[in-house]
Amino acid sequence: MAGSSSHSSATVPVSQEEFNMFHTIDRTLFTRLVFNLGRDPAEATQVMALWLWLEMVGKEIDMVYSKILSLPDALLNALVDESVMALACIESDKFPFADSADNIPLIQNLTKSGASLRFFHDNRTGIIRGVTRIINEVCVRAFEDIVKLAQGNQEILNFPVNFSGPLMNSLLPACYSNPGVDRVHPPHQIGPSEILQGFDPYDLSVQRHILNTEIGEVLSRLKLSAGKEEKEVPPDDRTIFLTFSKGYPISQNELNEFFTMKFGDIVEAIHMQEVLLPAEQPLYARLIVRLASTIGVVLEGKSRAKFSINGKHVWARKFVRKSPIKLPPKSSPPPSQPTSPPANK
Repeated sequence: MAGSSSHSSATVPVSQEEFNMFHTIDRTLFTRLVFNLGRDPAEATQVMALWLWLEMVGKEIDMVYSKILSLPDALLNALVDESVMALACIESDKFPFADSADNIPLIQNLTKSGASLRFFHDNRTGIIRGVTRIINEVCVRAFEDIVKLAQGNQEILNFPVNFSGPLMNSLLPACYSNPGVDRVHPPHQIGPSEILQGFDPYDLSVQRHILNTEIGEVLSRLKLSAGKEEKEVPPDDRTIFLTFSKGYPISQNELNEFFTMKFGDIVEAIHMQEVLLPAEQPLYARLIVRLASTIGVVLEGKSRAKFSINGKHVWARKFVRKSPIKLPPKSSPPPSQPTSPPANK
């Protein structure tokens, strides 16, 4: 995402063109969400604000946006789904999901943190404050022309955000004046307010200072800046088992090219079945991916998926290593009995 600019005591007015250039990566991602993935602009704005917040509050995840930007559409869409679930948690008084559905693996992998849906719900007050600030003072202005384009160049008097939870309503600024429909005015339409004082959306160093001051307790719990690497996941837990049809051979290069083009840089290694004869066809392969969470995306949440690679069918499922069969110990033969010499007659 955009880097920090030098901060001066006097706030320098920033033109819309400069503002857009500074937020080029944000605008590129927002365009993908709205046009490539077909996401609702209001939902996409909330998601972008959450990602901006995650990047700003973390000191060790400045590359998170370069990672998100490089994700293929399938993984990006899955990340948006996780983010929408996190947003549902911060706008609900009661935890909206079953405890068993607490995991958000893509967000955890990208932030290298232990963040969970339960975390977002437990810390919703501080997170809402930060996300709302970013929506008002960064996202609305940065994405306004893209939203107009998405809505067929219709004039936008208000920017819909659709946060409807009671907690969110209590924290939204006064410009959310339409009862029943929460809307945020673009910053250049908002008069001086307590929220805008001392905040320059062009200076990320100021943004980070303000957010860190307001939600320090949240940061200490999330520990995004702890510098701890995520635990190593064994290759077997990151492996997809692929099977092929006899008579329709598929090469390792074909597999690598297909999965890379479809899902991005997910392939760590591919191990084809070892065959004895050069003319013999491998009937299966093990595809090791870089992140365990990628498996669910490739299989689309199912136990088994089918692909067509250059007209040849490939079936995929999560790899499960079979436990070696333990043979019972061999019983020792009974000791041989000594033979008596024949009796003399």
